[in-house]
Amino acid sequence: MIQIPERYEETVRRFIREYANRRTWEIEQAFLGIQVGMITDELAFGSALADQLAEIARAADGQMEHTENGWTEGVLYEGVQDLMERLFCPPGLGTAYDIPARFWETDLGQMVARAMLWMRGDELITIREAAELRGVSVQAISQAIAAGKLRRYVDPDAPARQGRVLVSRREVMEDGSGVADSEAVADDTAAVAEEVDA
Repeated sequence: MIQIPERYEETVRRFIREYANRRTWEIEQAFLGIQVGMITDELAFGSALADQLAEIARAADGQMEHTENGWTEGVLYEGVQDLMERLFCPPGLGTAYDIPARFWETDLGQMVARAMLWMRGDELITIREAAELRGVSVQAISQAIAAGKLRRYVDPDAPARQGRVLVSRREVMEDGSGVADSEAVADDTAAVAEEVDA
């Protein structure tokens, strides 16, 4: 197994154990009489799935280098795609799948999201940094997150209420992020209130 960054080791190990146990149970239930048996940690953590998750964890932790030809990013993209198909594409539905929003709030979802940010050459910034970057209020950024216009990332290492919620720099800078719209709505509301008072 490829070395897992310490920050994600428990997330990866827990997922592999749960995945192996669940798939074993499903096979034994679907094909009564077949005893798959317990998958040992040695087998589970020496698997291709374990290596795939370790690579995703390394990207999420910033331990990988981008390549000029995009080979590393391509391999990582395929690994993420394969993982999503394993999780959200049951047999019989083809290759189409939907990722539930709650997945992104899990430890595994946060790890995958950070790896995807790495693939895009993006970085996470605090709400305050995002507000400064766009020239809007912290409240406008918070409203864009609450409205689902910006994806929310959690920094598990940050103390509560001190930069724990992060956003993608690239998403903040995109015109369609809804950040400018949130600020404009606040400005328009204030202007209407001034007219009514006058």
